Order: sequence, then structure tokens, then C-alpha cells
Amino acid sequence: MPKPIVSVVGTGGTIASKYDASIGGHVSAATARDLVAAVPELADLAEVRVIEHSNVNSALMDTATAFALRNTLRKVLADDAVVGAVVTHGTATMEETAYLMDLTLGSGKPVIMTGAQRNFDEKDADGPRNLLYAAMVAVHPETRGRGVLICVGGEIHSARDATKVHPEHLTAFKGRDGGAVGMVTKHGVTFLGVPERRLHLEVDHVRPDVQLIRMAQGANDLLLRACIGAPVDGIVVEGTAAGNVNLAFYRGICDALQAEIPVVVATRLPAGAPHPGKAYQGAFSSLLEQGAISAGYLSGLKARILLMVALAHTQDRGALREIFARAGGAR
Repeated sequence: MPKPIVSVVGTGGTIASKYDASIGGHVSAATARDLVAAVPELADLAEVRVIEHSNVNSALMDTATAFALRNTLRKVLADDAVVGAVVTHGTATMEETAYLMDLTLGSGKPVIMTGAQRNFDEKDADGPRNLLYAAMVAVHPETRGRGVLICVGGEIHSARDATKVHPEHLTAFKGRDGGAVGMVTKHGVTFLGVPERRLHLEVDHVRPDVQLIRMAQGANDLLLRACIGAPVDGIVVEGTAAGNVNLAFYRGICDALQAEIPVVVATRLPAGAPHPGKAYQGAFSSLLEQGAISAGYLSGLKARILLMVALAHTQDRGALREIFARAGGAR
């Protein structure tokens, strides 16, 4: 039987990082072809095609490069012979690129994103095993239709819920509310659930100037005022606990809404959704009354990605609210 064909698309990251003596540190330098060559077991699993999309550490990944990955993947997956793709990416912003792809790609074929916590040239690098496991997930018959997935440290997470929780542990990601949707070991792939609240928005661009602002105790409205003055395309505010903010933030949010800048409110907590309950100015219910949109169970990072995409799809405030209700389960 012929082997399945899998495309490995490289974007850089720690998985591709080598020590550069001239600068005294590691930088993304290894190519996707180098990564594949370091895992000879891939040849037993699939026929691998390699595509070099970019080569940057993910803190340096910009929106244009990330969105262009959507077009690269569409070309790759348009080939009927290709069963799926593996994207190597820095873990620092992988959750954002993954959700951007999940919202905009529109393919039933598997796209598995993976990376590493240890550099390519370290003796105990975790990248090779992560790449092998990601390829195993890509060729698994039950993976199709589950959207973009993140596979790191033997855990499989949905693009919507995955969040990086540690800068060094090999199991770098957790599911924000739903947990892992699957596991992979050298013995095989096991799925535990199906990613929920997925949606596809067909866009040919995104609105990149969406700012994410976290409210801290006693914080003033300086950043909100800067956003209004710019003006930006949209704002995501991470409020305390239930999505509540102080009076300075409340007034800033009201003025942003008056300036026709959409504002989405998330909670700054690592799980859960904002919810009404308090009645003072600045309480989540008061923000909704002024026209803010609930992020629901989306993190602030994922709400920002969704707003960037949604604003390229529609400017209608009611339609935006419906999109967030579908994706986030707004309360």
C-alpha cells in the first residue's frame, strides 16, 4: 500500500532554533527540511513533502506572516493526494496562529501544529518526538474534520481552547476549559473528544489593529484613551473575574463604543466566562448595556484573533455579537 502524503510546513520557533555564537544565544535557523531529516521515523509513517513558509521565533511572528500561512496551507491541502499538514511553529504564539487558521482555513483535512520547548541543537530536544507525534495525528483516520489541532508533549488540544501554561515544561499547553481532546504515544493516537464551537469565516484579509488590554487593580484609562485617539479597529478588554472593570475603564470603554470602536470583554482568569451579577458602573452587565460584546469562554488572546477576523467579515454590531456567541458561548 502507498504511504499517505503529509506536508510539513515550517515557520520557525524554538523547534528550529540553533545557538549563534555571534549573538550569544539561540535563534530560529534550522529549516523545515532540517527538522524532517532529524526524524528518520517519519519515512516509515508517510511520504513527507516539505514547505518553507517562514523562519522566525514566534514572538516575532507578525499578523501578515501568520495570515499568509492560511494561503500556504490552502495550496498544500488542495492537492488531493495530501492527507494533511503539520506546521512547525514557536510555542509562544502558537495558540494564536492555530486559532487564526481554524477560523479562516476552511478545509476538512487535518492541520496539526507542533513545536518544542527545547532548542533544535540540544541533546534532549523534544522537537523530533513532537514532530513525529504530530505526523501520526495528521495521518490518523479519525483526525479529519476536527479542525486545526495543537500537538505538543503527547497531548492534543483544539485550536480554540489551547493555551500555553508554562515556558519550559514539555507539556506546554492545556485546554482552557475543555481539556485535551486527545493523546498520542509511540503506540498510537487516542481521541477523547471533538472540538466544539468551531466556525469558519471566509475572509481575504484580517483587521490587525485590535488591541488587548488587561485591567489591573487601580489601573487608569491611559491605554484605552490611546486606542480611541489612534483610532484602532477594535479593543478586547480582560476584566477581573466576572468581567468587571473599575470606573476609569468603564468610562474609557463607553467612550470607545461611542467612537464606534467595537469592544469585547473577556475575563483575565485562566478559565471560565464573564457573567452578569453586579449592578455598579463597570460591572459586566453595565458594559453589555453600553454595547460591549461578551467573549464568553474565549480567552482574551482568542477573542482578539476572532475580532480581527470577524471585522474583516462584517462591521455590523449585531452580527459581531452573534459570531462571538457562536464561538464563545456568550453569557
